[in-house]
Amino acid sequence: MASSRSFGTALVHPLVLLGISDQITRITAQYAIEPESKPKYAGGVILGRQLESQFELMLSFELNMPERSSDGAPEIDFAHLAVRLEQTKLIFPNYDVLGWYISNSNTRITKEIAALHQKFLNNYPLALLLVFDPTLTGTKDASSGTSGGDGTSNMSLPISVYETLPPTRVESFKALWDDESSAKTEFYVESPNDSSIKLEENTAWASRLLPMRISVESGEAERIAIEHVANVSRTTEGIDPSGVVGAIGGIGADSSKTSTTKMAVFLSSQRNALEMLHKDIQLLEKYVAEVIAETAPFDPDVMQLVQRVLSNKPVVKNDDQFDLAMMQEETNYQMASYLAQITGAAANVRSLSQRSNTALLAARTKHAAYVNPNVGMFDGGMSDMMSMFGAQDRFGGHDRYGRLGRAKGFGSFFR
Repeated sequence: MASSRSFGTALVHPLVLLGISDQITRITAQYAIEPESKPKYAGGVILGRQLESQFELMLSFELNMPERSSDGAPEIDFAHLAVRLEQTKLIFPNYDVLGWYISNSNTRITKEIAALHQKFLNNYPLALLLVFDPTLTGTKDASSGTSGGDGTSNMSLPISVYETLPPTRVESFKALWDDESSAKTEFYVESPNDSSIKLEENTAWASRLLPMRISVESGEAERIAIEHVANVSRTTEGIDPSGVVGAIGGIGADSSKTSTTKMAVFLSSQRNALEMLHKDIQLLEKYVAEVIAETAPFDPDVMQLVQRVLSNKPVVKNDDQFDLAMMQEETNYQMASYLAQITGAAANVRSLSQRSNTALLAARTKHAAYVNPNVGMFDGGMSDMMSMFGAQDRFGGHDRYGRLGRAKGFGSFFR
């Protein structure tokens, strides 16, 4: 009996999923006003490397899939594909075309997807097929799962990857597709037949599609990039467009909001880096415990990695000394904050003093004829200060004409 699952493994990199999600998001936003004109499918090409039965899906770019005017069925623009592939090869010469992807309302193959895959096989034989479910409806379906309908869950990823086997002679009805063919457990796509191969009656030359095991593979740089994208999206969520523009380019937002946004992004990146390190250490700790319990195989490379982590980790031999050092650091930080506040207050007082002196000097110069130059501005008491402005008051000051004045209301101090 033939196996219902491929023996190959698809190692999916996060950049592939990010590229597919970005394409679908842009299409959804573009047709938000007129959703009825939105394309039914969104597809692209997957690039990567193959090592025996492992397919490493590392990069993707979108395909031009125009719809036929007659029936609205999608088509693949292979001329556009050749141009994009040539441009991508200049940057990634070691990547090959492994297959293509397409979006669907679930992670199963439909009649239209099978027809498109058949055309793709004419140009790229044995290509992989990745079906992406942007609605996330198939991630919790126990009957279909996310691994192509075998009843197993695939880490709740809304994708299915199918491997195309070499064409063989099969019964004709297996290669036929109708509106209810997506419920089948076996998927076949007709392949071009060589004239040297003679087919019997009710037989066809077709390739079988088998669901593959899926594993997420990511490097350290990819993980940091994905975390950065996720952090920026969470930070800018709920901010108006003017605020976003101001935070990025300094237009439309004040400096306080810009500083707050930058600080939030910085602190979020630091927190996520610590979380990533904590998860890695927990994973290594769990593996070491399983090796000690003889429930996991001993791997020298992993144990060497554990040794490197332990050698780089600072060892705290005395908790009291650690607490004392932390207290000193906290005290130094608080003292620096207080010093900054005192310095700022002193600067404000100095600025106020300079402005007051400038204003009084200007007033003294203006009324120099009525002020005794041998006496300081406030040496004569309140009466001289009031008389400088030409006021008559109860302190015995002189008015602007040199006459003694009598005390009146406070409003009559300044005429």
